[in-house]
Amino acid sequence: MEPVDAADTTAATEATEADEGAAGLIDWPVALDTAARLIRTGRGLGTWVARVQAEAPVFRNKEYPLSPLPLVVRGAAASYTARRLEAYVRLLEKVVRIHRQDEAVRRWYGLSGVAEALIDAEAESGAADRIDVCRLDGYLEQGTERLLVLENNADAPAGTLFTPRIHTVVATVLEHLGIELPPHARRFRPTDTALLDVLTSGLSDAGRQQRTPCVAILQPQGRENRESLEMTSLFRTAGIDALTVDPRDVTVAGSHAQARGKRIDACWNKINTVLWETLLSRDTQLLKNWLRVLRESDLKHVNTFAARYVAENKLTLALLQEEEFAHHFGEGERRLAAGLLPWSRCLRPGSGTERRILDEQHRYVIKEPYDIRGDGVTVGRAVSRTQWSDAVARTAVQPAVVQEYVAPSSYPTVRADGRPDAVPMPVSLDTYVLRGRAAFFGSKASLRARVNVFQGGQKLAVHITPAGKEDSTP
Repeated sequence: MEPVDAADTTAATEATEADEGAAGLIDWPVALDTAARLIRTGRGLGTWVARVQAEAPVFRNKEYPLSPLPLVVRGAAASYTARRLEAYVRLLEKVVRIHRQDEAVRRWYGLSGVAEALIDAEAESGAADRIDVCRLDGYLEQGTERLLVLENNADAPAGTLFTPRIHTVVATVLEHLGIELPPHARRFRPTDTALLDVLTSGLSDAGRQQRTPCVAILQPQGRENRESLEMTSLFRTAGIDALTVDPRDVTVAGSHAQARGKRIDACWNKINTVLWETLLSRDTQLLKNWLRVLRESDLKHVNTFAARYVAENKLTLALLQEEEFAHHFGEGERRLAAGLLPWSRCLRPGSGTERRILDEQHRYVIKEPYDIRGDGVTVGRAVSRTQWSDAVARTAVQPAVVQEYVAPSSYPTVRADGRPDAVPMPVSLDTYVLRGRAAFFGSKASLRARVNVFQGGQKLAVHITPAGKEDSTP
């Protein structure tokens, strides 16, 4: 039986909530009032920011200036947007199923034999369709402030721990200064144990009740980052055995996975897809080991390889809009994709769009199927004619996605060093969806063409004002 149209399940509520979503997400009266009060604090603001940062737990992989002004989002608009994004994640899970069932779709993606082997091995366990954790990165369109989803990060998205922490740090600064915001909407209150809850759900069977569950965070030895190390420490504090493990150390013992002599129940595969492919190309034994782990052990692998290779793949942004595959989706699903995604198409030789893309480079962005830290993104209006032509030419070797450029809304970031002031910066609004539910939001700000922390940007806390009485209840 064909699954229920994911987007149609939201149709009944969309009619009454569309006005809230269309009105823009930023709560400007609260945001501007808070910015003015911060600036009036004077040089004392920098002192308080420095003091709170010194006492706060680690909340960033890379140093960047902390803005004590959160991105303030209206609760009603956030709730409306969250429901649409949850439907979008269900749509992505449907794409994963279609990839497995439709040979034409598999050919269109053109994944490597290694990727297909991992996906097929995991499908045997019955968990391949699930997207447990993803971060939907989007811009608030300039002028309308409606959210447009630019990409889905479903390998091991950064910020699952540090996003809640930066919220806490900024809230502490405001509290010390006596600056009150409306209560944060309970529905989207970020917690730094949110990922742990995902990893440990379902680990209470009889065999595991008699011992402490063990969670492994996968990262190559010597390449652990701050967030992974902080996760390990937090998980242990929460009473869960946790360790950071090189994926080459994971083996099978009986029906269980193990590493360093320990049985591991779940793993957070913190290796991005680009690096994972590199590791597999260099070590054939790694693939053999992981095919055994997926087929023979009861390891809970977050996220699945199908989520990483298909839902994470930027070609999916195009597949959802290609006429060739429209028959796979219901009317509501197509309407949802059209409302959330910028125009996106697969760019490969013979696609018929090369000349237009070359001639109108200011209108487009080219994205590699997988990238990290924005390195695989070429913004047409930010590069030379030669660089743009080279990006188009590279698609002869590896297909890419061409996407219509979205101008992001700007928002004031407050600088606390010296005499405080506010600098308008383009911002993103990123939504963390855990087990199918929008859990909390994050934001990045930058004056550069790519709004990315590792491209000269910074993170902002996000504060959601209450949508109604129930949201403000502690």
